[in-house]
Amino acid sequence: MRQLEIENELRDVVSRIINQVDLSTKQGRLDINLSLEDALIPILKAAYNLPNLINLNRRQKNFPGIDLGDDHDRVAFQVTATTSLEKVKKTLTHFVDKQFYNTFDELYVLMLTNKQASYSQSAIDAITNGAFDFSTKNHIIDLGDILAKVSGLRIPAQERVLNDFKIILGDIKAYLDFNAEGNLQSHTLTSNLITVTPPETVYVAELLLNEASILEQAREHLNFRKNSCSRQSLVKMALLLNGSGTDDWVVFENRIFTFEDINNSSIRHIVDVGTIEVLESRDLSESEIDDNINIFKLLLNNHVRETVKPHKIVYDRREKFFFFKPHNPDDEGRKEDWVGKKKSTRRVYEKVMSKREPTRLAHHVHLSFELSFTSIAQQWYALVVPSWLYTYDGNRKSRFHEDLLSKQKRLEFNQSVRNIVRFLAYYLRSINNPITKVSPNNSASTPALDSPANEVEFFGELLEITCEEKLVEGEQVGAEFDEELALED
Repeated sequence: MRQLEIENELRDVVSRIINQVDLSTKQGRLDINLSLEDALIPILKAAYNLPNLINLNRRQKNFPGIDLGDDHDRVAFQVTATTSLEKVKKTLTHFVDKQFYNTFDELYVLMLTNKQASYSQSAIDAITNGAFDFSTKNHIIDLGDILAKVSGLRIPAQERVLNDFKIILGDIKAYLDFNAEGNLQSHTLTSNLITVTPPETVYVAELLLNEASILEQAREHLNFRKNSCSRQSLVKMALLLNGSGTDDWVVFENRIFTFEDINNSSIRHIVDVGTIEVLESRDLSESEIDDNINIFKLLLNNHVRETVKPHKIVYDRREKFFFFKPHNPDDEGRKEDWVGKKKSTRRVYEKVMSKREPTRLAHHVHLSFELSFTSIAQQWYALVVPSWLYTYDGNRKSRFHEDLLSKQKRLEFNQSVRNIVRFLAYYLRSINNPITKVSPNNSASTPALDSPANEVEFFGELLEITCEEKLVEGEQVGAEFDEELALED
């Protein structure tokens, strides 16, 4: 009698679960499986005799492709509310790409609603390619299949499973209530705009250069081999010959512009000191003349070049982007700590060895980023665009760069890019060069030594906006979680 009661209750509860999941799926809430992964573990443990089954996302955040696994009995499960063949193919593609068949002999795709009547075995075989066995009849399962297995258990075990199914039904109700209209979650929209506070003063002076003499000295001391060079290069060499490697300057029409006080810098050796002028930055930044705006933006960019230089971040003048280098040439990799919601670590450089010849270096991978500047409503921002650079010697672009970058970009999803932007904003802010800000009551053109002043940071906060509207829904959430693992340390 009790056996019959349990079976009736199991059918009732499971049918209600399927109905609730089906309705929520039709409402576009495909991520309902995320809330049920833990609740399904005791049921699957009992039904498939897998005492060591765990939620893989607990062991490793955002485990890619599969949700539950027992690496002792070598069985894994992907739990999904989607019943399409494409979902199965996507799961198997992850499984094969990550070579999880080396850890798990069997993979089950557990569908929380009624699975389709049939699935194409040939389409599945094209993906597995003999790497492991996956039968569409045996390894694509739904809650009905679980129920059939549970019916073979002893009554006390069936009672425990029945209780677990009731918990799942309660979890679904809680999930639906939480996502009900009128109970919208807040979301943070992350831009790639970092607030910046430019120096208030710009120094300008006429250049005083003897080109022939500089070229001659450059050939002797700087290994320079050409007979001529650009004005930019000539100034750079003149500074190097005077013992300065600073890049915090811009040349325009035989005048040099810089945020450095020329009177107290090595730049004074290459200018006519009688022509030194002190301008307010806004004379350039708020000018209606395009050349002045461009000079100011270049000054901001070159100020950053000088700021990041001690931190082994290099600016590639030809490609116009920054990239991370190792702290020491022999380093195999480089990681940087940062704090988002929690303290974590991000890899910014790595030597990659050849898969065919493990002793041979294949290429170097560098986190890179473009930086440009814009003013919005009288506030200056740095626009940061993250990317990757692949080099063959740690400096020069690999001939396989485009292919490797394209492959990397295919792995990146919104959450991955967002985290890289947040990391770069954090890192740039952490290496700020303090900027002296003069009191508004004192003219910036005549900064007296006893002027009230305070120090501010060049890089400020990343612009993020919190909104109450629910903008991210459905399976995309789970997809991003899965894919992000490939990039996060």
